Amino acid sequence: MPPGRPARNTAEPAKAADLDALVALEERCFSGDRMSRRSYAAALANPRAVVLVARDAAGLLGAATLFFRADSPAARLYSIAVAPEARGHGLGAGLLRAVEAAARRHGAQALRLEVSAGNKSALALYRKSGYGVIGRVAGYYEDGSDAWRLEKRLPKPAPAGRRSSRRRAT
Repeated sequence: MPPGRPARNTAEPAKAADLDALVALEERCFSGDRMSRRSYAAALANPRAVVLVARDAAGLLGAATLFFRADSPAARLYSIAVAPEARGHGLGAGLLRAVEAAARRHGAQALRLEVSAGNKSALALYRKSGYGVIGRVAGYYEDGSDAWRLEKRLPKPAPAGRRSSRRRAT
């Protein structure tokens, strides 16, 4: 990242006003298989979707889109994008933790995603974060490349206000 543009390593819900910036980020991050303006607008309005963004003073540096289905215990990470100048600074890992937390809050028991079989940096992030391969999808992307289907089981959130039963030794 250029000097003077520290990324906030926190994610927040996207707003309708972020639509142009989301589309611009998508175009900067991906050469194909992009979320369209229409898809982002639909996700922002969908109660079964969460769009999270990470930003700094100059604008969006990352975004993640998560979908839920009423008939599935698993949430689906549809897209995660980090601006080229923000890569390598933990922003992707921060967005991933934020979508996992959002999935747990929505009652999801697992998080699933597809990732290009050739995307070594994304695969390393997902493996380090506890995702396992549950399948391979041949020809998944526009360019004909394959995808790995990954999943991570999500622990249930602890009840609010619950204290640990452990006592400190004195």
